[in-house]
Amino acid sequence: MDRADALALVAAPMADAQVADLLAALPILPPDDGGAVLAAWTARGETGGELAAVVRWLLARATPLPFHGGCLDLCGTGGSGLTRFNVSTTVAFVLAAAGVPVVKHGNKGSKAANGSFDLLDALGIPYQLRPESLDRLRRETGICFLFARLMHPVVGSLAPARKAAAAAGARRTVFNLAGPLANPARPSRQVIGVPDAATAAVVAEAIRLLGVERAAVVRGHPGIDEISITGPTHIWECAGGHVRHAIIDRIHQAGLDHSHLPGGEATVNAALFDALVHGRETGPLRSMVIANAAAALDVWHGRPIEAHGPHLERAQALLDNGAVATVVERHRILARELAAG
Repeated sequence: MDRADALALVAAPMADAQVADLLAALPILPPDDGGAVLAAWTARGETGGELAAVVRWLLARATPLPFHGGCLDLCGTGGSGLTRFNVSTTVAFVLAAAGVPVVKHGNKGSKAANGSFDLLDALGIPYQLRPESLDRLRRETGICFLFARLMHPVVGSLAPARKAAAAAGARRTVFNLAGPLANPARPSRQVIGVPDAATAAVVAEAIRLLGVERAAVVRGHPGIDEISITGPTHIWECAGGHVRHAIIDRIHQAGLDHSHLPGGEATVNAALFDALVHGRETGPLRSMVIANAAAALDVWHGRPIEAHGPHLERAQALLDNGAVATVVERHRILARELAAG
């Protein structure tokens, strides 16, 4: 397949077999040609079916794990361009303290050191571990982290085309959308953040086609991939083969702007994280973490997704009584032992 053939292929919606052929061809094409193809695909707009096909292709080539299913993942696609704190990573520890088995899949930041795994580096938590070590962390601390670059070695061969696409002006590629869906632990429940409604519709349709038991795709004001406390949050709930859209606004704090929420690169976020789990951060960032934890607990327990009510109170209590800090320290100690051993 040459550049012209590939561009012709992405000009219209593709069947699964065509997506697989294109992905196999991308590492063989010259990087500029591969980048042009990815940029053209982004410009045309991926379908939910195409995104699901990319996720299946990635999962078929992922690092095998000794565990799967029966867990929750929460991850965002990024792309808002807004300075932010690592809400989903913090929430992951809150959920583990609540007894929810969490297997969080993610990466480092692509443009700045503000990704979930940049935060783990700053917190001194090793994550580049063997699958059996990840399994032990999951079993003994209730949570483990899957580094996407280790879980999906095939993506390395696609890096030149992705870089060329960015140089050509593409704001993202299909792999930015596929990453949060391609957790090789195949979680039964997920919370996935997106920055806009069009992306949410595509991601929700892909989740439906992939057969995830229950998931929530969220887009918060003013375009963040989290539950928002500065304005309404749109939620696309995926369950039972259906997608249902709803809006929640009960947690909106009047007069609060997103710029009031602290966040930045890894060292800043690590200090904020430590303050949050040890009770020193009591401002709106804490409220945002608690609201997102409550929504994730709603998803896990099969309740209507409100980010409010008893699960909000449960998340507050876990931060207040030190349970979250205890999980963080247990996880850090065991992860270091496994990395050294």
